Parts: sequence; C-alpha cells; structure tokens
Amino acid sequence: MQTDFIAHHHPLTDVEILEDGRLRISVRTASGATINSGWIRYELDNEEYLTSLEPVETTANAQYWRVEIPTNPGAATTYYLFKFICTERQFCLDAGGVHPRIRSRSFHFKHVQGLQTPQWVWNQVFYQIFPDRFRIGDGGSAAINKELNAHEKQTPLSDWNTIPDPSKGSSEFFGGDLNGVVDALPYLQDEMGVSAIYLNPIFASHSNHRYDTDDYSQVEPRLGGEPALLRLRKETQARDMRLILDAVVNHTSVHHPWFQQAQAGDEHYRAFYNFDSEGHYAAWKGFESLPKLNYANPEVAASMYSGDNAILRHWLRPPYAIDGWRLDAVHMLGDGPSAHNNATHMRAMRECVKQEAPQAYLLGEHFFEATEWLQGDQEDGAMNYYGFAHPLRAWLAGLDISGQPGAIDGREFAAWLAEARAAIPCPIQLSQLNLLDTHDTPRFLTLLQGDRDLYKLALGLLFTYSGAPCLYYGDEIGLPGGGDPDCRRPFPWDRERWDTDILNWCKALIALRKDTPALSRGGHLDLGADTDSYCFARTAQEGSLIITANRGDASTTSLNTRLLGPPGSRWRDLLSREVFTTNGHTLTLSLPSKSLRILAPE
Repeated sequence: MQTDFIAHHHPLTDVEILEDGRLRISVRTASGATINSGWIRYELDNEEYLTSLEPVETTANAQYWRVEIPTNPGAATTYYLFKFICTERQFCLDAGGVHPRIRSRSFHFKHVQGLQTPQWVWNQVFYQIFPDRFRIGDGGSAAINKELNAHEKQTPLSDWNTIPDPSKGSSEFFGGDLNGVVDALPYLQDEMGVSAIYLNPIFASHSNHRYDTDDYSQVEPRLGGEPALLRLRKETQARDMRLILDAVVNHTSVHHPWFQQAQAGDEHYRAFYNFDSEGHYAAWKGFESLPKLNYANPEVAASMYSGDNAILRHWLRPPYAIDGWRLDAVHMLGDGPSAHNNATHMRAMRECVKQEAPQAYLLGEHFFEATEWLQGDQEDGAMNYYGFAHPLRAWLAGLDISGQPGAIDGREFAAWLAEARAAIPCPIQLSQLNLLDTHDTPRFLTLLQGDRDLYKLALGLLFTYSGAPCLYYGDEIGLPGGGDPDCRRPFPWDRERWDTDILNWCKALIALRKDTPALSRGGHLDLGADTDSYCFARTAQEGSLIITANRGDASTTSLNTRLLGPPGSRWRDLLSREVFTTNGHTLTLSLPSKSLRILAPE
C-alpha cells in the first residue's frame, strides 16, 4: 500500500531488557498526517493486550515513542507489533513492514527470552569449499603422507583442468585436499577478506562428495586425514578465522560399520536403521546407498549428539575445536523411517552442542522454508535458500529452484524477502547464511546466462542484505557451471582464467561489509520497489546505508529518507563516489542499468 506513513523498529537496538525482566521498547515514525495515538499490541498467555505508546521526542525528521511491557510468562516468545491511529485509518508496523491492518502472529516481532545466538556469525564473510575440487596441497601434502585404501588406489585422479564427467558421478576424484585449503589461506584472507570457511564433508567415504559417511571418527585419507585437519585448524586459529564442518546426521553409507554389521544379521545394529520384516530398509529419498538412521533408538542419538563421546561433541573439542556444524538434511531426521519427533531431537541436539561449545554455530540445511527450526530453540540459522537465494533467482533469472519459469517483479521480490524476515526473530535473521549458489545448484552466473552486470548486482545484494554472506568457491572469479556435477568444477588456479573485474568487485564488497556495522548487525527498512528496482536501508546506531538495486534499463527513483536523516542530507555512493542531496526528505536517484548503489550519509 502506498502511504506517506513510515515507521521503523530494530529489535537488536530498540529493545532493552530491564532488571525485572520487563522490556523497554522504542519505535520511531514519520507521517504526513497527524498521529492521534500510538499503541503496542502484545500477547500474554495467548491473550491480546494494548498499551499506549509514550511520545518521548519529536524532531524535524521523526517522532520517537517508548513503552514498557512484561514478557510472556507462559512461553519463551513474546509477540508484539505497533499500531498507530491517524483519524479514521490505522497503520500497523510488524516485522514485515507497515500495513493497514493487524496481520497474523507469524509476522509479529518476536522477543525470545534467553536466546543464545553466536553473534560472531554476524560479522563473518563465509567461503564454502568442496574439498576435492578446490586445491591440491603444495608443500603440506608432501609432509603428510596420504595412506590410501585399496578402493582409493584403484581410482585414478582426473585431470584438474577438465570438466567433471557426469558418467562418473560421485566416483570421480580430482585430488583436492585439506592441505590445499591451508595453502590457499593467504588468498582467501589476505587478498579477499574471507573470515570463515565452511567445508563440505571431510569424513571417510567412498564418494567424492562424502555425504555417504563410512566413518564419522576419521578424516578422509584422500584429504590428508586428521593431521591435515589439525594443520588447517591451527592455521585458521592463528589467523582468527572460523571453521565450520558438514555433519551428515540423517543417514550413513552402506559401508559404515554399523550398517555392515546390520546386514550381517547383528540385531543390535539393525536397530540403528529401519529394517522391515523382509529385510528392506528405509533410505534417504529412496537411495539405497544412503540408509536412514533410526533416532527412536537411544543409542543412535547417543552416538551422534547426546553421549559423552558423540560425534558432534568430539570435533568441537580440542585439538580441533571447530566453530560449528552445518547439518545436512537435518529436517528429515527422526524416529523410525520418517521425520517423526524431529523437533524433539533438534532441541536436544542444540542443548548438547551448546553444552560442549556455547558459541558453536548450528546451521541447518533446508532447501525450502525453515521457519519452524528458526525460533530460537533449534538452529542458530539456516542456509537461506528460501529467504534469499530463491527470491533472488526468481527476480534476476526468472526461475524457481526447480529450474522452471518463475519470474517475479521487484514488488513481489520485496514482499517475499519481507515475509521470510518477519517469520523469524531478529538475531536469527542476522545469523542466516545467505548464498547465491552451492554444490547442489547451478552457478548463479550460469543461471543468468553469463550476464556479468546482473551477476555483480546479485553479489551486491548478497553482501548488503540481512544475514551472513557466503561465497561458493569460484563465485568470486566468475566460475561457471550447470547442475551437479558441473557446479563442482575444479578451481582454476591459473589467474589468466579469472574474471578479475568480478574478483575486484567482491573484494570491494567484502571490505565495505567488514567496515560497516549497519551491514553486519543493522536493521532493515524497505524504501520502495517497482517492476525492476528494489530499495532498502540498513540501519544502525553508527549510521545507516541506502541500497538500491535495478535489474532493468536506466531509470530514476525517489525515496523518503525522513527516518534516515535531516532535510537536505547529502548521500555519497560508496562505490561510484557520486553525491546526491535530498530535497527536503526526498532523495531522487538515477539508477543505471543493471546496477547497485550503496549510499552513506556525508
């Protein structure tokens, strides 16, 4: 709805927890019409309460309001929104923006009592590595002998400069290893500015992707084994870099000792899986090479997360002391062959992981909406396909996640993003792992049919939107690739093959993000959207930014900056260095074709 009424509330800075547990909450508004009254609507024991807001300050830009409310005694989450009466109309501010009515509870602001989120995640620039395809170690590999088993010795390495062969699938190896990651740390941190690494599975497996785990307690010998992981951990710690590993907790491989003994007739280990009376077993999405674990068996939970020597605990402890886990297909985990009791196990898993390492990052893999896992009692964040990658793909490439037509305009893009943000508490919004592509999807540049300008626009949104940005290896040099296995091409270390324009663009965005608090922990304020453009602000006490994205031809836009600065404010584009001055509270901007602007007040 078009209106000159705007309002903003950032739960990270506008909520104060008082000594008695009550909440002191602030909100600011700007309106061309008189505001007769302001209210906060909240729920206690599932009942609605309305308390009037106290106007505390009025400036040339905005009106500031404050109120104190109790927290919900009957649940961990207190839901609230703001309601403003303007003559015969009302405007409601919830976590998805301003609307003319009260919307459902799922859109309300959410204060979760005692929420423990690893705030270090907010400041990171992540880099995802598929180990077999990133780099073959130089000096370190020679120092650490790789002891290959018979299967591995019979599998020759493919030439690094070739494209993966679809006919070989998961059995094709290129030889990348953990020592190669160590050797690349100067490039990743010193040259690019990457601060956190997420590795696809590194534990013993017969496949190149290693999502079919043979042994959770052993690092794959092809990757250099435990000595190589320890070397990587020490080097990342010395550089103050974070390291996240991939845990496949829903299923094992058929080569895992548990399954081998189950197949041999051992009833004890058959109970680790889901066998029927005829000897058939449940498997991940029907793939017989991936037998599903049965969490109704307490020994499975003890082995994976709850026992003192559980796998998830083991690698969080010194000397490895990893910084968190990415949990593969974790929404499918459960008692028996289904996801029954999934939430019970996820809450228990969170408790056990946080007991071991309170600041560990618990990241879930969800290709679709993950709202129910992101309410503060299960995951710290999710791979943000639904709330970022999917809408961005639809807006810029006109495709849905299945590769089918799914074009949307800028207004629908803005609405999709707002809906996903509003569904989860603010600290978890900031802990989402935003991405353009991964080992499971075509490269975003390829989806854009090689359109480098649109790709740079997508990268700009990746580094300015709420959540932690994650580059999939090669994104920064314009590495192309279609669906699996083409999206898993070896990284070309010959710099002559790099797109240095895209690399320099990534470097600039990373440096800007690391130097700008509003991009790591700021609030979000939508400013406008039309068919081809989307404009928003990131707000922080240290200063706000305006971001404009235009996918179409050159155009202009006018933005209401009343909540962002005084009349006549000057805004500088941090990328082009152009300066724009507001006319009163209206900022008129030129939007070059297929471009991104990032503006800061002078």
